[in-house]
Amino acid sequence: MPGIVGYGIYLPYYRIKLSDIAEAWNRNAKIPGEKTVPAPDETTLTMGRNAVVNALEHANIEPKEINAVYFCSNSSMIEGSNAQDIAVATGLNSDSIIADLHGSPRSLTVAIQLCLDSIKSGSIKNGIVVGSDILVGGLGTSAGDAASEYVSAAGAGALIIGNDGSIADFENKASSMSGMKERWRDLGDKFPRVGDGRFIRDVGYINNVTRTGKELIQKTRPIVEYDHIILQQPHGTWVRRAIGKLGVPRDALKVKLTAPGMHIGKFGDLGAACIPVALAEVLDQGKPEEKILTISYGAGGSDAFSWIVKPAINEKRNRATTVAKFQKYKEYVNYTTHLKYNKAISQFT
Repeated sequence: MPGIVGYGIYLPYYRIKLSDIAEAWNRNAKIPGEKTVPAPDETTLTMGRNAVVNALEHANIEPKEINAVYFCSNSSMIEGSNAQDIAVATGLNSDSIIADLHGSPRSLTVAIQLCLDSIKSGSIKNGIVVGSDILVGGLGTSAGDAASEYVSAAGAGALIIGNDGSIADFENKASSMSGMKERWRDLGDKFPRVGDGRFIRDVGYINNVTRTGKELIQKTRPIVEYDHIILQQPHGTWVRRAIGKLGVPRDALKVKLTAPGMHIGKFGDLGAACIPVALAEVLDQGKPEEKILTISYGAGGSDAFSWIVKPAINEKRNRATTVAKFQKYKEYVNYTTHLKYNKAISQFT
């Protein structure tokens, strides 16, 4: 059974406290939490490359054993291939499959499906799925807005998927799509355009996530039998409502919302990197036979996967930098520096 053979992540060293963003706009400065801020020389490519290096180290396999690279992002190049750059920089064979999937955080889970199908068909042995994003929210947006600058963050995660040495076997999946288009960005747009936040939350995110999740639950097991639940995390309040509608008992909600994998208040919205970074945090502490439910969302669609942790997790534990270490080592920047590093403002010359 194919599954996750190794994983790696990368998170920027710089952070900003959400209260500092609020204070800059003369708003309530008691907003808890923080988010990542990319350094001036960090891009989706450099972060993705770092995540891949960590994943290869964790899986303990050579680059030549990788047959495909899928690069997923909301914010990478408009024209050009980051998957190509990753493959060349990592030393993959010239006959490797490369693909770039853009435009939605859900592109990460679509890539996982493509990779799994390729492995099952025998066309590849191992593939790397990379999610890397630098999201920039509209300046002055409120904390409750969709694509708000309070949550738009940066990070990368990579999953190596294969048949041999799996630490988390793929069990089952469910998918759904709708006509919802919650955000979009044309050429020349510096910030994403978004629709009504409540409509995006209720009709887009919550409706699709719960529908897809419940379909997979029917195929596998009751929600209470999952040890870990990982959702796409565009906003903390949205995640809380969606988990409740999935059927998690009220007395267990607080535990699930503060469990490993829930990082919206620690790192922010990581876009296409959300699911792999959350999975990494769970697997950093995972135990054999634990059940993991992951549900993505983006561009009106959702994919749900169930995974079962295998004994090989113990052999590979701590081979690469853990999420906890990335969380610990950081430096805070002020709001102006945050804008400059995110290239939201530039120096006048």
